[in-house]
Amino acid sequence: MTASTSANVRGAAFWVCYAVTVISAVVSIAFSIGAVSDGGLEQVDALYAASRSTALVVLALVAPMFRSDAALLAIAVAMTIVQGIDAFIGAIEGDLLKTVAPAVLCLATIIAATFLARSDRVRSAD
Repeated sequence: MTASTSANVRGAAFWVCYAVTVISAVVSIAFSIGAVSDGGLEQVDALYAASRSTALVVLALVAPMFRSDAALLAIAVAMTIVQGIDAFIGAIEGDLLKTVAPAVLCLATIIAATFLARSDRVRSAD
């Protein structure tokens, strides 16, 4: 593989992982804000979830500023865990949307992160 092709693969892998991670983080914060709106400020658990979701969105949005694969992969792993747990909670509640949507985002993030991690191997094989 030429250096140009390798760079293109790496660039595509980074931006695909970035897009999926940001979508996952935005969906997570949207559900958190919805929970705060439904329960008001008395719903302390929803406020804690919203604070964590806000931090993840900010980290996901600033990741391209540093162009660090490792940083983006760390955020992707965090979002995978969050979405996986959200899918589990949705299943316990018996809510199909709150089970399937996070499960799909969890799997999409795993695939995108794997694509990014493997692009590094392609790059180092040259």
